[in-house]
Amino acid sequence: MRELSPLLVTSPSVRSGTTLLQRLLCSAANTLVYGEEIGKDLELQLQIFASRKLVYGHSRQRFTSDLQRVVHGSGDGWILDLMPDIDGYLQALHEGAFAGLAHCRQHAESAGRPIWGFKYPGWPPHLVRLLFDAMPATHVICIVRDLADTARSAKAWGAIGSEEQMQPFCAQWLHNLAFLRQWQQAHPVLMLSYEALVAEPGRAIAQLRGFLPFDAMDLAVLERRINNAAAAIDTRRAQGYIEPVALTAGEQSWVDAAMASAGQVGRQAIG
Repeated sequence: MRELSPLLVTSPSVRSGTTLLQRLLCSAANTLVYGEEIGKDLELQLQIFASRKLVYGHSRQRFTSDLQRVVHGSGDGWILDLMPDIDGYLQALHEGAFAGLAHCRQHAESAGRPIWGFKYPGWPPHLVRLLFDAMPATHVICIVRDLADTARSAKAWGAIGSEEQMQPFCAQWLHNLAFLRQWQQAHPVLMLSYEALVAEPGRAIAQLRGFLPFDAMDLAVLERRINNAAAAIDTRRAQGYIEPVALTAGEQSWVDAAMASAGQVGRQAIG
């Protein structure tokens, strides 16, 4: 898996512009950024691997002893959970967790798009570490949007269902942003401002193409706002765009506190 070089398009939280960026990148003839189901599958596989690694590590001595006993001709005993060599088996499970990404690369290359990856907003720090541990050539583009606008959109979408849920939402945004800003000091991570992408697309695209050799992109993508499923598949709205809603005073206070802690990096990520 270490030869894989995916691109992760992420953000500190949902409703930050990852879909807009995904659409823009896919408009480049040499790029294919898959959707969030890829990230969900990878996260599930990594959770399974981590769980089984704990189980097998805890009982390693018993598994090894049982295996040796059977291999040397004494299988008359309790061998219901007989295991092969634990290290080799765990390595196979680990490689299997990334098999989906290997297929993504193969598919993208077959389509003539050698730059490939997936988008997943709010990708947590521990999974970023696992990606780089398994695939050191991973690149990350993190799009950062003003937290107040992000929260208003998330609330309209139902990702924030009450005033009490605003605090953990802001805490996650701040935690993920702080991690990626630190991670970029030693890893290929590009922090991109959503506001700058919309207001100064030429400058933002130059920054993107300086990060990876993307082909020319279609600026018309930025003119169409879409944040809902097509053909009213999402029955909450019949149109392709869900308008943000206002924040309460309490919700705004959590947003202001998080932005103050972040040093306004949501507005200053590009420059």
